Amino acid sequence: MPTDYRHRYADAAGSKLEPGETIVALTEAKRPRGLAPDPPPRPPAPAPGDGPAVAGMGLANVALSGIEAIDNIGGGGPTDWLVRLLFGRAARGRIDSVAADYVRAVPADAKLLVVVTERRIVVFRVGRTTGVRPFGKPAKPVVAAKLKPLWSVSRAEVSSASRRWHRLHGARLRVGFRDGSWLELTGPLRMGRQRAGELRDALGG
Repeated sequence: MPTDYRHRYADAAGSKLEPGETIVALTEAKRPRGLAPDPPPRPPAPAPGDGPAVAGMGLANVALSGIEAIDNIGGGGPTDWLVRLLFGRAARGRIDSVAADYVRAVPADAKLLVVVTERRIVVFRVGRTTGVRPFGKPAKPVVAAKLKPLWSVSRAEVSSASRRWHRLHGARLRVGFRDGSWLELTGPLRMGRQRAGELRDALGG
């Protein structure tokens, strides 16, 4: 029997939303591992003899290298093909895109709650719960203190939502944005077709 996520999370999540905001769909999820948004282009080389510009370019290149190491698993290196083979892409877009903002805010493999409202998508991190649930008993509702808001985006930025198949995760939900970037979500272990379809339909995909 599928988990009733509304029973577990609706009250807690609702208390953290804006006044009058209504939950359309919600589910536990995680950000899958995989290649993340592409890095920005390198700055053009300064003209010869321009000392301050050369120093500035050096600092910019160091900063960009750090961004690539954090936000790009594989970072364009020779192992990219292996990462893509195993995990696919978790997100794609420019470093200043909606998807890149999501990648920076949401850690891979954290237990997440994705809430779709009539206004936006909100992603919460779910804290650990204590206690042992007797076999066959439904899980108790999660208290609001266990939900930490990580990221949100307006529904107006969403351009598409589609359900995709992945060899490791079963179904995945891909959400596209108006700036051309996109991200993918899967379940805590796997996301079934039903859950991915519910989120897709809630987003008008």
